[in-house]
Amino acid sequence: MTPRSSRATTVDAVVAAIVEAIKVGRYAPGQRLVEADLTEELGVSRGPLREAFGRLAAEGLLLIEPYRGALVRRMTSQDLRDLYEVREVLEGQAAALAAGRIDESDNRARMSAALAQMSAERDGQDVSGYMDRNESFHALIVELSGNELLARVVGALQVQAFRVFYRNLADAAAREQSITDHEAVAAAVLAGDARRAERAMRRHVRVAGRTALAVWPTGPTRA
Repeated sequence: MTPRSSRATTVDAVVAAIVEAIKVGRYAPGQRLVEADLTEELGVSRGPLREAFGRLAAEGLLLIEPYRGALVRRMTSQDLRDLYEVREVLEGQAAALAAGRIDESDNRARMSAALAQMSAERDGQDVSGYMDRNESFHALIVELSGNELLARVVGALQVQAFRVFYRNLADAAAREQSITDHEAVAAAVLAGDARRAERAMRRHVRVAGRTALAVWPTGPTRA
């Protein structure tokens, strides 16, 4: 491995670690990320850490401010509304493409397995476990679309979306609705019905957005 590729791998690992911490709420909105603490915790130098900060700032997860450094960006209600509007369009398209490719390779078997796992969550009580299933389901739909650019764009958007999932899925009714919506998307994809898959996914994301907005606090536009 060349020094350049080694650095890139290190930056990727730092990005992944910070993203995971933001998603699960370990780093709170508005929290300052202290370089000295993170270099020690992650075992990296300041160079890769700052490069990771820059990448996450470009993706809208962090703010870089003079004299304050990197802070976890707060999401306003308008940010959330914008996010779900874009997700609705892109993930709807991903579902349509996935339906069109359902009989390629092992796509059908993987989609069937994801559907079974999602349905089984009705009897579970672990919100964290369901969040993992939910994230995996959406990632699979995008993967089965076969469109790498779409996968990269949606992946960046989903990181922000999953920041609010714990709050939403604590409500039993919202969780049941989410499972039912996923089942409808999976059924349409497995039927190879692109139009129905797109409609089902768009409806799911739209409802999820409304649920998120209903409980999202109003607040300042900056961290």
